[in-house]
Amino acid sequence: MQSAFKEKVLKIFESFPKMDKMGFLSSFFKTTEEDYTDAEYVDIDIVRSGEQVAPVLRDLSNGAIAISDDVFTGKQVKPPVYKLARPVNIFDLLKRQPGENEYEAIGTWFGRLVTILKRAFQLMYGMLGRSVELQASQVLQTGKLTLTDDAGNSAYELDFKAKATHIATVSTKWDQAGADPLGDLETLADAIRDDGLVDAKIAIFGAAAWNAFIKNADVQKAVQKDGLGLGNLNPRIVNKGGKYMGYIELGAYRLDLMVYNGRYTAFNDSTVTPFVDDKKVIVLADPEDLDFRCVYGGVPSLGMVEPFASVIPEKVTYQGGMKIHNKVYNNDDKDTTVAQATVRPVCIPVSIDRFGCLTVLS
Repeated sequence: MQSAFKEKVLKIFESFPKMDKMGFLSSFFKTTEEDYTDAEYVDIDIVRSGEQVAPVLRDLSNGAIAISDDVFTGKQVKPPVYKLARPVNIFDLLKRQPGENEYEAIGTWFGRLVTILKRAFQLMYGMLGRSVELQASQVLQTGKLTLTDDAGNSAYELDFKAKATHIATVSTKWDQAGADPLGDLETLADAIRDDGLVDAKIAIFGAAAWNAFIKNADVQKAVQKDGLGLGNLNPRIVNKGGKYMGYIELGAYRLDLMVYNGRYTAFNDSTVTPFVDDKKVIVLADPEDLDFRCVYGGVPSLGMVEPFASVIPEKVTYQGGMKIHNKVYNNDDKDTTVAQATVRPVCIPVSIDRFGCLTVLS
């Protein structure tokens, strides 16, 4: 009976870590095995190169022409720490909870406790997943990270030094007379091509920015529809919450147009905020041409004690890459059991020159 119970609880923990239609921006940031570390810091090397051709020699007797290395920048980054906890007092087990029939089926106080802990971890995992999405949102729109603590104060800042031509404001806003949305997008696409050495491929609009864009007469003539168009999109970003709106042929570029309405609320505020600012448009290369990484710092742990160690995994991989460290412990002085989830992710745009963001509305 106890073995069957353990299998049931483990199955619960293995199956619930997912969020549908969320994670569009963070899907551009890949995580591989080398992006997990037990260290406090991670080292990232960023290389900027050009498109020079080789010169010829005037005379075979001349020596070889010396060249210089690409510009190399090493960065040491300390990933931020996210640690959430949900205390459960023993008297909470007496209260009616959602899914009471599930508790009755388990039939023990410990079973009721584990089911409450399961919901607590599910809540915490969702918060942590949205926090990574917020990191990706900030990086793609500002080239920086500014993360806040539980009081709303800045607690972590990291500047990736994006070029000013990549994080820019259009000269004539798109809701004003004389606006040139197509020209503005092509200018940013050219900057990405010149600096990042790849073609721009995707434009992601805030809702208001899209409405202003599609009202433009030139845009209406340029936007093409081809059904869902999903066949042209990288599979990594399909079904992540971005809505495909068509494409445009823009000079030498073809841009797939998408709108993303994902949103969040800050920990200390009930205001609903879109991940993509209503006033902005993100432009970036195809995911296969991007070296965007979500890297995870070390989380020291001495493990869990029984009986929790037998039924709750010490680590859970969430949304395909986020490795969350679980911990459950008893606070006997307060007759409380605490569920704790810890993770140290940081979104790093190694190919810093292969994206940009325009502010297009007042």
